[in-house]
Amino acid sequence: MTMNIGIIDIGSNTIRLNVYELNNKSFHLLFSKKENVGLISYVYKNTLSLEGITKLKNCLLRFKKTLEALDIHVIDAFATASLRNLDNSLEVLSIISNSLNIQIEIISGTTEGKLSFLGAMHQIQQPTGLYIDSGGASTEFVFYKNYKNLYTISLNIGSLNLFNKYVDKILPTKEETLQIQKQIFKELGKIKAPKEISTPSTLTVTGGNMRAIRSLLVHYGRLNQDEYTFSAKEIHELLLLLSENKTKTMRLFLKIKPDRVHTMFCGLLILDAITSYFSIQNIQICTNGVREGYLIQKYIEANNENYTKQGIIMVTIQ
Repeated sequence: MTMNIGIIDIGSNTIRLNVYELNNKSFHLLFSKKENVGLISYVYKNTLSLEGITKLKNCLLRFKKTLEALDIHVIDAFATASLRNLDNSLEVLSIISNSLNIQIEIISGTTEGKLSFLGAMHQIQQPTGLYIDSGGASTEFVFYKNYKNLYTISLNIGSLNLFNKYVDKILPTKEETLQIQKQIFKELGKIKAPKEISTPSTLTVTGGNMRAIRSLLVHYGRLNQDEYTFSAKEIHELLLLLSENKTKTMRLFLKIKPDRVHTMFCGLLILDAITSYFSIQNIQICTNGVREGYLIQKYIEANNENYTKQGIIMVTIQ
């Protein structure tokens, strides 16, 4: 049986709608749309402001109209760090439910990491290593062996919350960069990696800023257009290169990813710190993540007890 499903991912920086065609044990992406709402910028004293709630509601209304125009009536919506730590999260859920009839599921940081790993599993090349999903307000870490999740943790280091906390203008100064790096390493110290994989050599990453960093590497000729795996040394060299001339870097960011001009550098600092902290040798960029994991868990895995990496479904991303 074939069915079309709309999945809305409410992040701290970006709200994204993906439409998938699901056919028993396989699925592929039909349509994707995103809006850079930046919900975290409307959080004051751990409360999403009325303006922020209105921004969220209007975005979801536009997405709902898009789905109705496509005659898609199966809609799932979930929120990550954007809503899970708010004091008024229940109020936000109630307003959206009453006004749009959309039920938002808030998932924990650990669940987000597990779902993201599940969604990316079919793209991950190395059977053992470290997987991260870096977003606007948090980064999820999954240490895995033979594609089995051994340890998951979510840390409050995201490109947008670091930007909001430490950066005065668009790109961080040297002093602001040092403050950001100090905070990232402080958070990384909370990780209790399992002994059998405490020093992973391979890092697999996903997230909008991670894909934007790949675009920068392609721009500089450090990576071919069809390549998604590269030496971890490229990240630190890219950081040094972009730090030389901030005006030139700003123009480049506007050219490559204008909607991420204020978060790309912080995203790069996160990735550079992680590769340094764990002495990573190789990095792979994934295009799949939490949205695909959510789909797999709810509509595929639940109906297929023997779901495995090798397995019974094939994921096709268009």
